[in-house]
Amino acid sequence: MRIRHKLRAASLAAALLASALTVSAAPAGAETAATGVTTQAVFNNPIGTAAEQRAIVTKQVELIDGAPAGSRIRLSYYYLNDATFTNALIAAHDRGVGVQAIFDVKATGYALYDTLVAELGTDTSKPSWVTNCGTARGCIGTLAKGGVNAINHNKFLLFTETRGTPRVVMQSSANLHTGRDGYLGWNNALVLTGNDGVYNAYNGYFDDLAAKVPNNNYYDTGRTPTASGNAKIHFYPRAATSDSVFYDDPGEDTVATVLDHVNCFGNSVVGTTDNHRTRIRVAMTIFSRPYLADKLVELDAQGCYVEVALTYDSTNGLGKTSLEKLLARTTNAYNGVITKYYCGKDSTWIHDKYLLVEGNYYDTPDRKIVWTGSHNWSTNSLRQSDETMLQFEDSAIHDAYVANYNRLRAATTHQPANGDAVDATC
Repeated sequence: MRIRHKLRAASLAAALLASALTVSAAPAGAETAATGVTTQAVFNNPIGTAAEQRAIVTKQVELIDGAPAGSRIRLSYYYLNDATFTNALIAAHDRGVGVQAIFDVKATGYALYDTLVAELGTDTSKPSWVTNCGTARGCIGTLAKGGVNAINHNKFLLFTETRGTPRVVMQSSANLHTGRDGYLGWNNALVLTGNDGVYNAYNGYFDDLAAKVPNNNYYDTGRTPTASGNAKIHFYPRAATSDSVFYDDPGEDTVATVLDHVNCFGNSVVGTTDNHRTRIRVAMTIFSRPYLADKLVELDAQGCYVEVALTYDSTNGLGKTSLEKLLARTTNAYNGVITKYYCGKDSTWIHDKYLLVEGNYYDTPDRKIVWTGSHNWSTNSLRQSDETMLQFEDSAIHDAYVANYNRLRAATTHQPANGDAVDATC
């Protein structure tokens, strides 16, 4: 008898009815209690009210406004055109906060970059400044390949103090933009407090970005992954074994390594309601590493419950191959990967970049782990650009991401069955 995927009706209903966009978690592991800011997940809703669309920006501004005179804010982002965010930074600087900002060269094409330059200056020896990585490169990653350049694709904020809480990290998937890559697309942010190991790693990474010394294998020879308490931070780019396998080297792919250590059975509490099979959920803007699609299909065949929600760009050949692999007709007992997607031309799309594992990971059952950040499942994010991927293990945070996942998955414009073809009109 075939075992078919069944949505847990109760959890889906709860997700669709949920109104809270920010979920806090009691600190765990190496974290300590914070007085003003707690570790929390923040989600926007691009098809909701204006306030729901801007939930991440609102949290960013709240933290910026909470930074006291004499403290420091550091941020690294792709670009910005959000005046609310910019005005908050200027107000912070005016009250005596050091504000240091690094952008991709793309930001220089927007007037608000010039506004920040006029306010903060460009002298990186001063307490406040703004800079960009330069043309056709990231600040660390500089490799050009196949007509694609490296970029500074980061999306994070660091606070020495805000709202009475020291050393706060806010890692987001959203650009500082008013369009689909900002508050008009599905995005998430993770606010991390009480974890000095991860905060210090980000802070050192920021210094390296500011130094602009090229290192196209920064993952292995620059600032290597840092684990602290229940969190771990990964910095990119990460080089392939050789140029001949640049687009196809799972052995030098962090996500492939993660998936290699997922076991589908052995849980007693979490996972599916039938026999606690491990659940894997992916929300991704760009999914163009086909071997990751192969691995998800393999895990489905092994018994994991696998769901993917993505944005499909029909002009991306590797993205098309990846989606075709996810949708390919399956005859195994578990009925294939559940795959939903937006077309790239849709007015709303997924701009998240997160992976959720609920189950057996590294031979330890009943775990709930989130991987999120700026890192798309594209070769550019892995091999070329300045990127971060933050791993965090916490039940409440994970479950908040699941609720968000169910909302964005239910809203996708394309919900094909296993074996359906990719929509040729996308």
